[in-house]
Amino acid sequence: MTKSKIKTTNSLRFKIGLFYTLLALLNIIFFTVMIFENQSDLLLKNFQFQSENLANTILADLQNIGITEEKDEVFEVFRKTLKLYDIEKFLIFQGDGKVWLEEPEKKEPTLQVSEALLRKSKDVSADKEGSLFKSRYNLDLNEKDFTVDFLLPIHSKTGEEIFLFTHFNIASIQERLKQLYIQVAYAVVWGVVFHLIFAILVYRAIFRRVDLLDAASKKMATGELKTRIDWNFKNEDELDNLGRSFNGMAEEIETKVNTITKLNDEIGQELQIGKEVQELFLPSNKKYKQFKIGKVYRPMREVSGDIYQYFHFEEKGKNDTYCFFLADASGHGVSAALVTVVMAMSLQSIVKENHSPIHAINSLGEVIANRLQASFFATGVFVVFKEPGKVKFVNAGHNAPFIIRPSTKEVRYIDSSGPPLGMGDDIKYSLDEFPVEPGDKIILYTDGVVETPVKEGGLFGLERFVEIVLNNIDESNSDIVDKAMEELELAHEEYKDDVTMIIIEVPE
Repeated sequence: MTKSKIKTTNSLRFKIGLFYTLLALLNIIFFTVMIFENQSDLLLKNFQFQSENLANTILADLQNIGITEEKDEVFEVFRKTLKLYDIEKFLIFQGDGKVWLEEPEKKEPTLQVSEALLRKSKDVSADKEGSLFKSRYNLDLNEKDFTVDFLLPIHSKTGEEIFLFTHFNIASIQERLKQLYIQVAYAVVWGVVFHLIFAILVYRAIFRRVDLLDAASKKMATGELKTRIDWNFKNEDELDNLGRSFNGMAEEIETKVNTITKLNDEIGQELQIGKEVQELFLPSNKKYKQFKIGKVYRPMREVSGDIYQYFHFEEKGKNDTYCFFLADASGHGVSAALVTVVMAMSLQSIVKENHSPIHAINSLGEVIANRLQASFFATGVFVVFKEPGKVKFVNAGHNAPFIIRPSTKEVRYIDSSGPPLGMGDDIKYSLDEFPVEPGDKIILYTDGVVETPVKEGGLFGLERFVEIVLNNIDESNSDIVDKAMEELELAHEEYKDDVTMIIIEVPE
């Protein structure tokens, strides 16, 4: 069954209409049958009475008319007498069944009556024994068409018993039957018209306004908040009250939605300003061209809970120090963005006073713990380049970065070396050192990459991310992160966190 059919059969209009149609049909049939039955009974009784009355009248009129086998003047009187009662067809026969006279005459005259008619003539014969209790005539009433088979014993001119048989109908009954059919037809037509008028009035009184309510509700659902019910509220019934309630509700919804929209616009503008402020703390890749940095930074909302920072320290007589920092604050949206701003400002302030990477990360953990009082925390990873052929890491509860050597496609993961930043002000972190070669790629990322739900079920996953990087290892770092982001866009079901990917290539 299609949706349209299901909707039609579940419609209240359809159910009430079907019920009302069946009820109206049963009502019309019931009253039609009642009228027909009552009138038919009266008509039948009238038919029986008039038949008996007519039979007795004919019996009295013909009792003294003696006819012969000839169509003489007496026969004419006999014929005219019957014609007075609209009887023009008759048959006169003897007790042995021989036909005397037949009117009208036929080309092939009837010579002998049937055995059934002959038996009936014997039942009404005056010569039958027990004549005191026998019927003076025989009437067979056909109630289907209100016709009569009339058998009457009479006497001929010579005194011989003969029989008159005729088949006739009673004109008044036939006319009354026609009138009955006409009355029944009128009753049916009136019943149909009455129920149709009533149905139209019910529809106009109920369903027309229900349709207007339904249409207005659908318009409201599509966002046309100025929609109102517009009919003449003169009935003062439940539907009028419902219409007024709908208009009041619609007005209240419009007011509140307009207020919310205005607030959302203001919040959106503020978030846009917050996004621009947050982006001021994000470094540019221009000063770090030798690292061929590839980066994707995609906030889930206007502002992000992810933050990254680059630092370059020059020391006389020593190798320059390059530091790369990526962190992911707990939570999402504005609260997480504020934490990242605190982290960025604090870290920049710390490294200005002391260039030591390990001092910077430990001090940052203390600042977060003391200022935010463990209400918020952040995972982070600190990557330090100072000596050729070596890279140092601090992983504070962050997703494990990994190093890929393109020549061998060897992958090394840097596990966590301590709890997230801000979990306590007495936590001390240490640098872990790893050997690297020029061209090795260091991949940093936040959990928004690997923990994004995908359409086929489950999460995007670290294995898939590593596989994408390996499959495109010969591409530029920017192309690698772009392709990884394309795969994530195609596969994801919904984003539940900010997404950041950074690829740093070990320079010559």
